[in-house]
Amino acid sequence: MECKNAQDQMIDYLEGNLNEWEKKEFELHMEECAACKEELVKLKQLITSLEEESEAIHVPESLMKNVRASVASTQWSKRKTVKRTALLGAAAALFLTVFVGTAIATNGFATFADWWKDFGNKQEEQVENFVQQGLGNKVNAVAESTGIKITITNVVADDMQTLVYYEIEDQKRENEYLIDFSQGLKVDNQEEIFNSKDEPSYSPVSNHLRLHSENTQISKGRLGMGPLSKEEGTIRLSLNKIQSLDGTDGVDSSIREPEYIEGDWHFEIPVKKHPAIIHDLNVETEYEGNPVIIDKLTIAPTVTVLSYRYRNENEERKLDGLSISIAGIESKENYVTGSTFDFAGVGGATSISNGWQEENATFESLYFENPSHVKVHFGKMEFNVKEKADFPIDPSKPFPQIFTYLGTKISIDKVEIGQPTLITMSEELNANRVYQSIDYHFSDAEGHNKSTVINADGYIIDKNGKQYKAYENFYRLHELEEPILYPTEHEIQISREDGEDFIPAKLSIDGYRMIEYNEKVVDIPLD
Repeated sequence: MECKNAQDQMIDYLEGNLNEWEKKEFELHMEECAACKEELVKLKQLITSLEEESEAIHVPESLMKNVRASVASTQWSKRKTVKRTALLGAAAALFLTVFVGTAIATNGFATFADWWKDFGNKQEEQVENFVQQGLGNKVNAVAESTGIKITITNVVADDMQTLVYYEIEDQKRENEYLIDFSQGLKVDNQEEIFNSKDEPSYSPVSNHLRLHSENTQISKGRLGMGPLSKEEGTIRLSLNKIQSLDGTDGVDSSIREPEYIEGDWHFEIPVKKHPAIIHDLNVETEYEGNPVIIDKLTIAPTVTVLSYRYRNENEERKLDGLSISIAGIESKENYVTGSTFDFAGVGGATSISNGWQEENATFESLYFENPSHVKVHFGKMEFNVKEKADFPIDPSKPFPQIFTYLGTKISIDKVEIGQPTLITMSEELNANRVYQSIDYHFSDAEGHNKSTVINADGYIIDKNGKQYKAYENFYRLHELEEPILYPTEHEIQISREDGEDFIPAKLSIDGYRMIEYNEKVVDIPLD
């Protein structure tokens, strides 16, 4: 199998749509090709993050499917040469683009809008600080076409990334627009100024973040690009279409394809790259017998990136995720706080090498602090535990049909046979629930178990046991102390490839996921 074919099948593989022969051929290629295997890991984690955020926001399922499809399409259009943002940042940035400024309301929308406004204001303050410190440039490059004026306002560049800020104004005062970084955008001199790949579809532009604007006729955003290949130069940016936000103010519009306005906009953006401070650490520690190595701390003007790796040593209780937060930075007897909730645009990249899971965690920039040492706090640990159980389902009998798994009641509340079959399932949230979420699937009497859509909702519980409805409070996760999201409600759509009705006969649980927080601290001198 060629890499291109493997890349085309990644979504189908993750969603269980390959037949047995295709699946075996695909998995054989993954064993032989490290690059494709790394991209599969990145894509799986990105889609997982979107699903988790969809639980939190509780949006219409059709919209979530289209967001996922859009992400997949974007990944393939760039042949996956872009860097994946931090998991939460990737999902939340997409939701900022899709939801904010529309009338798709949830109970917590007003509070979320207030939060987004505050986030946008902080972005503007940060850019002004960059300019004042000589680390960013005011650009004011203007281009007009088809009655739409686009202004590149600022640019900031360092060894980690290049950030381009823009505003779009509809001269007719009729609509709002934003830049879709995967459609109609091109860096004309990318081979000259970026570390361009030898692929026709490659683009140095890897992400987009929509920002809050006080003026409803002016939309604002930030384009994230890779680092420059030279110390300074001029980015020649061209646009031949932009995305219209008209008609995105209702649920029905969520299933429509994005609308674009064609035009001709060109910009010359002078930019200078500023060096990052790099500390090679190679600090070894461990967690529950699993070795952890903190490799490098990169402090750039726009972001701080901590590179680390860990290796699982227990297949029955597999360490499947380890987050590290820089909770305290000591510099001249003062402490400042780092935050992972920064929508940094870089970092979050995950890869597997020789049995080691390699991670890059992003935090607010510590460039102006110049710390003499850092205290690295272990954060959230995610474990996958093997604990199989099968529960028979009989659609001819009344619902709910209730089972018990590890002391927690799981209820099949309703089954509607059709195309697709709809299953409503709920989980008890008791004080003794040992797991965070279950790894489950349904099958019929013939063994078919092709799930198409799973939507869930639940509660976030903090360290003190206080509960928060998930869809109202996903954006507050960074404020809560040791939050854990517990799914309690599931809506599942299942279909068969042969077009026959799916009649569930069994719920199978392969194991469960659990989350722990740890107070382990590693003090690292940077001298």
